[in-house]
Amino acid sequence: MLRGNLFSTAAFRMAVLQALLFAALIAALLGIAWWSVGVYAERQLRAEVKTEMVSLQQAATDGTLDMQIRQRAAVSPVGPDYYLLTDASGQRIAGNLSYHPRTPGWHTVPLSGAQGEDGGDADQMHLYAIRLADGRWLVVGSDNRSVVELGEVLSERFIDVGVVAILLVLLIGGMTSWFYLRRVDALGELAERVLEGEQTLVITGSGRGDEFDRLAARLNHMLQRMRVLMEGMRQVSNDIAHDLRTPLTHIRQRLEADLERNVSENQLRESAEQTLLDIDDLLATFRALLRIASVESRQRQAGFEEFDLSAMFDTIVETYLPVAEDHGQHFAAQIHPGQRLRGDRALLTQMLANLIENALHHTPSGSRIDLTLQATPDALIGRIADTGPGIPAEARERVLRRFVRLDSSRSTPGCGLGLSLVAAVADLHGIRLKLDDAQPGLLIELAFPKS
Repeated sequence: MLRGNLFSTAAFRMAVLQALLFAALIAALLGIAWWSVGVYAERQLRAEVKTEMVSLQQAATDGTLDMQIRQRAAVSPVGPDYYLLTDASGQRIAGNLSYHPRTPGWHTVPLSGAQGEDGGDADQMHLYAIRLADGRWLVVGSDNRSVVELGEVLSERFIDVGVVAILLVLLIGGMTSWFYLRRVDALGELAERVLEGEQTLVITGSGRGDEFDRLAARLNHMLQRMRVLMEGMRQVSNDIAHDLRTPLTHIRQRLEADLERNVSENQLRESAEQTLLDIDDLLATFRALLRIASVESRQRQAGFEEFDLSAMFDTIVETYLPVAEDHGQHFAAQIHPGQRLRGDRALLTQMLANLIENALHHTPSGSRIDLTLQATPDALIGRIADTGPGIPAEARERVLRRFVRLDSSRSTPGCGLGLSLVAAVADLHGIRLKLDDAQPGLLIELAFPKS
């Protein structure tokens, strides 16, 4: 059932606007056509008058002018054709015209100059006057009733067509409004079901590839992202409850033990220092969570700028090469120079640093770490490969979540948020992140979009 008012829809308002514009166009076309037809008909009328004048001039040469004027005036005593023959002093000899031009050439006069006053819709006459060789005046003319009648017929037809066209535009606008309102209401009902908690809902389009299909695809993408974010929130809540409860419990137990037993000043200082270290770890965890939340909210996209990605990779190599040597690991790099990317340089540097640090921390002494950046026709491919123990295939998606740490990593410092930040930064920049087997070790592939 349609919940909106059909006549208040944007589509119907657009149809009304189109009808008004169409009416204005019809009026403009009518004016132009009426003027053009009027000019053409007037030229034709004057051409016929000139032809008649030539014929009567020949009759004057033959001596039959008086007789022909009387015959023609008798045929059309009240128009539309008018004739006048006068002597040299202006006295009428023959004709049905009462108006006598005083100068030769064309004259346009009101129809009241014709005898009989019955000109139909005509309102003026076009007269052509000459002075014959014997001094007499000959005037031939015609009224514009044919021009006026043609204009009236044309106007009526334009008005009929315009009214029908405007009604059709309004009808089509109403049908379009009804169709759009029905589709929008259907999307609105689906949105309400989502608000009521039906998170697995998928919005289906018409399958015609129109704007509603594109809107449905974007809404489905939005719903998918909402589901991911809500799942992430639930996961974070659970992980905080489980993973942060343990260090807080240890801190409380340590403080409680110090209060219940007599401890020396040095022991109390050592306990306080350890408590501060534990609290610092907790604060670092919360800072990491806030940083991930900031990245996932896409607030950092406003600060995107183009920079040299190859130079950023070189900086990472210069920073971590001494660290790898200290750990007895071999760190090699092969970076294609001059590759540029649009994004947040600080976040991407943090992402790459997290991946290198993971490789350094989770691979034994003597292992190899390779960092590469290569340009392909479609993307820039960055790879971090190591010869460490790697990550089982079934756990590669899970390690990208918050607070997830594999059993083999429990003995190393950290809170399980490094790869979560990597995944968030990659999603923010449209980077395809892939974890694979390096045979042996772990291969992490970053497909950067080309700038």
